[in-house]
Amino acid sequence: MQLLDNNKISNIHFIGINGSSMSGLAEILIGLGYFVTGSDIEETKKVDYLRSLGAIIHVPQDEKKIGHPDLIVYTAAISKDNCEFIYAKEQHIELMNRKDLLAKLMVQFKYGIGVSGTHGKTTTTTFVAYLLEKCGFDPTIHIGGEAKFLNSNVKVGNSEYFVTEADEFTDSFLALSPYIGIILNIEHDHVDYFPKFEDMKRSFLAYAKLIHKDGYLIVCDDDENIHYLYEKVDCKLLKYGLNNKKLDYTAMDLSFNELGYPSFTLIIQGKEMGQVTLGMPGKHNVLNVLSAIATCHVLEGDIKKILKALVTLSGAKRRLDVRADINGIKVIADYAHHPTEIKVTLETVSNMAHNEIYAIFEPHTFSRVRYLYDDFVTCFSQADHVILAPVYNDREKEDPINNSMNLAKDIKKSGKDAIYLTSYDDIRNHLIKVMKPGDIIMILGSKFIEGVANQLGDYLRNQSLL
Repeated sequence: MQLLDNNKISNIHFIGINGSSMSGLAEILIGLGYFVTGSDIEETKKVDYLRSLGAIIHVPQDEKKIGHPDLIVYTAAISKDNCEFIYAKEQHIELMNRKDLLAKLMVQFKYGIGVSGTHGKTTTTTFVAYLLEKCGFDPTIHIGGEAKFLNSNVKVGNSEYFVTEADEFTDSFLALSPYIGIILNIEHDHVDYFPKFEDMKRSFLAYAKLIHKDGYLIVCDDDENIHYLYEKVDCKLLKYGLNNKKLDYTAMDLSFNELGYPSFTLIIQGKEMGQVTLGMPGKHNVLNVLSAIATCHVLEGDIKKILKALVTLSGAKRRLDVRADINGIKVIADYAHHPTEIKVTLETVSNMAHNEIYAIFEPHTFSRVRYLYDDFVTCFSQADHVILAPVYNDREKEDPINNSMNLAKDIKKSGKDAIYLTSYDDIRNHLIKVMKPGDIIMILGSKFIEGVANQLGDYLRNQSLL
């Protein structure tokens, strides 16, 4: 496969290669025969893994170690004063944004599938990839998180099918040209880039208009924020949702067992297809699964194989990811960082048998806290105890008012037990003191807080050996 226009390009360097999308693209390029180098600010397991595949990676970033690659790939997170970015400019080395590299990859495939939405992209991309794999499509896969069934976030297939997340942040998905585009939901987020909700809605409309005219837009009809698209797109439109036989794909008779795992009757275009029980919790995952079923079905996947695959369907790591279930204490990690995601996640775990629920949250960006402050105050209603970590801030100035300390105070004023702790060690030690058999420890956030989940899991495993 000749991915890049210039036949002379063989050595590609990634600035910030540890990022979920960047590392995935690097792995795919290695699989396609390119020589890959990269840099990042810290050593990680992902960096070690890429090295094991043949990539040369230096930490920290250092322009003196780049040499002279044919192409340098960067992301929106890389500032223009980054030493390697400046070096590329000075040396007149071709620069390419990550989103443009992903777009060049998608156009190599006849059937490109882009999974978009404010919430649930990584999980649903994993579901789509899993069903396609089980139905024999042998897709190339690029996911923004690690899929359990792959133990990776990418796979180089040998077919005309490609599935990827389509990320709305900085309008990244507008570089794509999907044959199938999924929109799971639309809610105001990334307020540092989309100041108004209308800005975000315009972006999703532009994405929907990029879908091939003979392709499909697959949308969740339960989300009213999506309805404005219906009369404005040129491709085929397929709708899914709950308890509505008028939709193309629907789940009827939804119920949950003691683990919070859902069962439902699958209806496709008015025809009953069978009973489905998922091996993961949450009503939101029923909707995610319906979009994956629709994708596989319109590509003429065998419905019997689809139904069989649903029995063993697995999601992405860090999405309701049980890190430990020992001595009656569950430690679960989830990437949720928007109030709606937190609310849905806590509602999901509340359906599990439990004593008390501890919600430990690391906010991401001060602008999100500032704009959605009131929603953050109320979204923890299903938790018995709330612990706030410092705001993870990778691209903004600190906000002395809209921060975790004040947020914890206002959550407590609303009647919920809430505290702010200034370090991850303090959070871990506090939880070790207070957690009891039957409790669920729900770790929420996008970055450093995951370490607390791992440490608690190790602590419980060690305790069980004593």
